[in-house]
Amino acid sequence: MIKLLLYMYVKEAIMKKIFFMMCLLMTSTLCVFAQSGTVKGKVADKSTDESFPYVTVVVKDAAGTKTIDGGVTDIEGDFKVGGLPLGTYQLEVSYVGYKTLTRKFTLTSAKPTHTFHKLYLQEDATMLKEVTVTGQQSSMRLEVDRKSFDVNQQIANAGGSASDVLENIPSVEVDNDGNISLRGNESVEVWINGKASGLTTDNRAEILQQLPAESIERIEVIDNPSAKFSAEGSAGIINIVLKKDRKAGYYGSLQVGGNTNGGANASGNINYSSPKFDAYANVGYRHRRNHQGGGWSKQNYLQTNEYQNYDSKNRDQGNNVFMRAGVTWHATEKDDFTLSGMGMLGGRNGSNSTLYHYGVIGAAADTKVMDRLTRSRGNNHFFHAEMNYNHTWSAQHKLDVMVGYNRWFGDNYNYYQDSTTVFEPLATTYDYQYRPMFVSNRSWEAKVDYENQITSIFKLQAGYNGRFSHENTPQESWIDYSSWNGENLEEDKAYFNRFIYDQDTHALYATASLQFGKFGVMGGLRGEYWRVNTESYDWDQEHDATKREAPFKKDFFQLFPSVFISYQLTPTQQLQLNYTRRLRRPWGGQLNSFKNTRDASMVEFGNPYLTPEYSNSFALNYLKQWTEHTLSLSAYYRPTTDVMQRIRYQSQSDGLMYQTTMNVAKNLSTGIEMVLKNRLFKIVDLTTTLNAYYYKINGFKFDIEGQTITGEEDHNFSWTGRMMASVRLPYDISVQLTGNYRSRQVVTQGYRKPMYGMDLGIRKTFFDKQLAISVNVRDLLDSRHFEIFTSSDTFSRHQRNWRGGRRANINITWNFGNMKKKSKTEGAEGNEQEDDQQNNNFQQDNNFQQNNNFGGEE
Repeated sequence: MIKLLLYMYVKEAIMKKIFFMMCLLMTSTLCVFAQSGTVKGKVADKSTDESFPYVTVVVKDAAGTKTIDGGVTDIEGDFKVGGLPLGTYQLEVSYVGYKTLTRKFTLTSAKPTHTFHKLYLQEDATMLKEVTVTGQQSSMRLEVDRKSFDVNQQIANAGGSASDVLENIPSVEVDNDGNISLRGNESVEVWINGKASGLTTDNRAEILQQLPAESIERIEVIDNPSAKFSAEGSAGIINIVLKKDRKAGYYGSLQVGGNTNGGANASGNINYSSPKFDAYANVGYRHRRNHQGGGWSKQNYLQTNEYQNYDSKNRDQGNNVFMRAGVTWHATEKDDFTLSGMGMLGGRNGSNSTLYHYGVIGAAADTKVMDRLTRSRGNNHFFHAEMNYNHTWSAQHKLDVMVGYNRWFGDNYNYYQDSTTVFEPLATTYDYQYRPMFVSNRSWEAKVDYENQITSIFKLQAGYNGRFSHENTPQESWIDYSSWNGENLEEDKAYFNRFIYDQDTHALYATASLQFGKFGVMGGLRGEYWRVNTESYDWDQEHDATKREAPFKKDFFQLFPSVFISYQLTPTQQLQLNYTRRLRRPWGGQLNSFKNTRDASMVEFGNPYLTPEYSNSFALNYLKQWTEHTLSLSAYYRPTTDVMQRIRYQSQSDGLMYQTTMNVAKNLSTGIEMVLKNRLFKIVDLTTTLNAYYYKINGFKFDIEGQTITGEEDHNFSWTGRMMASVRLPYDISVQLTGNYRSRQVVTQGYRKPMYGMDLGIRKTFFDKQLAISVNVRDLLDSRHFEIFTSSDTFSRHQRNWRGGRRANINITWNFGNMKKKSKTEGAEGNEQEDDQQNNNFQQDNNFQQNNNFGGEE
C-alpha cells in the first residue's frame, strides 16, 4: 500500500512538471509569435484587372539588399508571408515579362499585420536603340495546376476556329475528325468558361469547328484537376475562356477576313462597363470552304486472301453565325447577378467521291469496283443560357450559384449513290440511298461553389454539381435498287433506328487547404452518383411498343479523392506532388447497338454494356523562374483499368469488317513534360514544350459473335515537341513561327505514324493599335496527315487521311470607343495608402468578381 501511495505521489509530481514545461513552452511560443508579423495581399494584372497566380513575392530588408523570406501567390493571386520580426521591409513582386514592383512596409507591435489590398503588375515595354518596341503579353502562363495560353498573341489563329486554336496548344491533339486528345489520351473534358456549357463528346467536334477563334481569350490546360472539378476526363480538362474585357465606358471592334480556300469571316463586338452594370454583345459570321480533304485505305482480308481498297476526295462548305451576349448587375458591393448566353446557327453541305477496289491479293486487276458519291447537308443549332449569382463577403469568402440550360439540334441529310461494276462477267448495277438523321439533345446544369478562408492557414471549399441530359435521335433510310437517281424510293426498314439516351449526374465535393509557411497541403473528396438509361428501337419496335425490350439501365456511385502537396523551395522555386482519381464515361454513340453502314469498308456499332474506365493519376511538378526565363517540369504516372478501345474484326458469318468499342484491358501512361520560356535579346519570346512518355496496353482476349478476338500486349516510347518563336520588330510589327512534331504512337491493334507541321503569322498595327492587319499561313509545309496501321489475325489495314492542307488567311481589325482600361485609384497603384477607405474606393470602381475558378465570364 505504501509503495502504491509513493508511486502515485511521484507520478503526480512528474505530471505537474510536464504540465508546467508545456505551459512554459506554449507561452514562449506565443511570445515569439507576438513579436513577429505578417505581410499579405493580392496581385493582379494591370491590363486585365484579373488575379495573377504564381507570381514571385520576396521580402527584403529595408535597404533591399538581403532576402528575408518569400513565396508565390496562390490561384486567386493572394500571398501571405509570416514569421517576420517587427521592423521595416521592402516587398518585391515580379513575373517574367512584367515590371518588378517594389513597396515598403513596416510591422509594429500595434500593427503586426500589413495588408496590400491590390498590387498591379504592368507589362514591360522596352526601349531599344531609340526605337520604341511595343511590349507583348506572354503567350503562356505557367501555373502549378494548369498552363494558360493567351491565344490573342498567336497570329496564326486569325480567321480560324476553336479547333485551329487547339491544334497549336502544347500536348493537345486534334485529329482529322475534330476529336480532341491530351498527351495522347482522348479521355479529356472540353469546357467553355469553366463549365461543360452543353459540349459533349457527341457534339463538341462540330461546335469547336464553328466557334470563331477571335472570340477566344485563352486556353487553360488542367492535366490533374482537384476534387473541386468534375471527375470526368482521365487526361484532364481543357477550358476555353471567351473574351470579356472590362474597361470604363463603351468600346468594341470590327473584323473582316478571308482565306485562299475561299472562306470568309466577319465579326463585331460591343462592350459597356459602369459601376452598376457590365454588358457585352458579340456576333460573328464564318463561311467555311474546303476542297482539299481526302484519304485512302488499303485493307486485306488474310483468311480469304482478298483486298478492299479505296481512294476518296472531300468537298465541303458551310455558313454559321455565332452570337454571345450578357449583362452583369452589381446590385450591391457584395452581390452580382448575371444573365448570359451564346448560340450558333449554321448549315453545311458537302460531297465525297470514293472509289472502292475489290480483288484477290497479288492479282493484276480488280474483280470489282464501286464508285460511291456521297452528298450531305445539314443544319446545326446550338444554344446555351445561364444565370449566375455571386455573393462576396470578402476576397477569400464567397458563394457562386449557377443554373444553365443547353440545347443542340443537328438535322443531317445524307445521300449515297453507288455504281458497282463486276468485270467477269461484265455487269453494272446502281442503287440510291437517302438517310436522314435528326440529333436532338438537351441538358440542364446546376452548380453551387462555396469558399472560405476560415483562418490565415486554413481554407475550405465545398459545393454541388448536377447535370441532367436527354438525347432522342431517330435515323431513317430510303433506298432504290433500280436507279442511280432515287426515282423509286422505298423505306429501308432494316436501317431504321431511334436512340434514346439519358444520363443524370449528382456530385458533392469538399476540399481543405492548410498552409504552414513554405509547406502547403490540400486534400479533397468528390462523390459522384450517376444513372444511365439507353433505348434503341428498330422499325418494328418503333411502330409496335409491345415488341420493345426493356430499357438498359444502370447506376453508379464512386468516390474520387485528390491530394496536393506543395513546398516553396526558394522564392523562385516551387515543388508539388499530387494525386487524383478520375474516370472516363462512355458517351451516347458508344452505347448505341445500331449497326451503321455509311462506310462501305467498315460496319460500326456501339456497345450498351460498356462501363467507365478509371485512372489513378500521380504528378510531380517543379517550377523555376529567372528574370527572363521560366522552367516547368512535370513527371506523371497514370495507370488505367477497364480501358475502352475501338476493336475491329472480320465477321465469320458475312465476311464484312466490323468496328465497336469494348472494355478490353489495362494501360499505363507515364512520362515527363517540360515547358521552357525564354526572352532573348529583349525582342524574342521563345516557348518550347517537350512531352516524352511511355505507353503500354496489356493483351486481351474475349469472345464476340462466336469468335475469339485477341490483342497482344504492346508498348512504345513516344514524344511530342512544339516551339513557338514570337519576334517584336520596330514599327509595331510582330512575327510568329510555330512548329510541332508528334512521334510514332501505339493505338489498339496498331500504331499511328509520326507527323509534323508549321504555321507562320505576321501582324502590323496602325494608328495607336486602332487598326491591325494580320496575315498567316497554316500548315505551311502541307504536312498534317493522319496515317494509321492496324492489324489482327484476320485483317490488316493502312489508312491515310488529311483535312484541309495549306491555307493562307488575311484579317483586318478595327478597334473603336474608349480603349483605355478601367482606372485604378492611386492608393492601389502607386503610393502606400492601406486604410479601409482606399479599399472601398477601389471596390466601388471595380465592383465585380470572377464567377468561376477559371477566370472566364459567368
